[in-house]
Amino acid sequence: MNANSSIFTPAFCYGAAIFAAFVTALSQIILKKQANITEAKKSGFFSKFLNPRVIISYGLLFSTLVINQVALIHVPVSVMPCITATSFVWVFIMGVLILKEKVSRRRALGVAVIILGVIISRL
Repeated sequence: MNANSSIFTPAFCYGAAIFAAFVTALSQIILKKQANITEAKKSGFFSKFLNPRVIISYGLLFSTLVINQVALIHVPVSVMPCITATSFVWVFIMGVLILKEKVSRRRALGVAVIILGVIISRL
């Protein structure tokens, strides 16, 4: 398949970039969840790094590199940092919903600054 194929439309590429930001956040949540488990068990080196969650998480991170390369067919390089910055917002949301992390003023302010930065950079 070449880049001029009908599947690689601008809408598809932007959607792929946004999906990659979401998958990046998901992989970070998986890593955090595993870190919490291994910390509680005082696990050894191999059980910390060679377990299914960690391997899956790094696999997801690697897949986002491929997805972002596809997205760059139509998404300008100047726009990609804005899209990838949304992964921090996704991590915040998933941290609250999945990991039951508390929302502090500092974290909420950090997310607001990221969102504001994305908006300002696109003006």
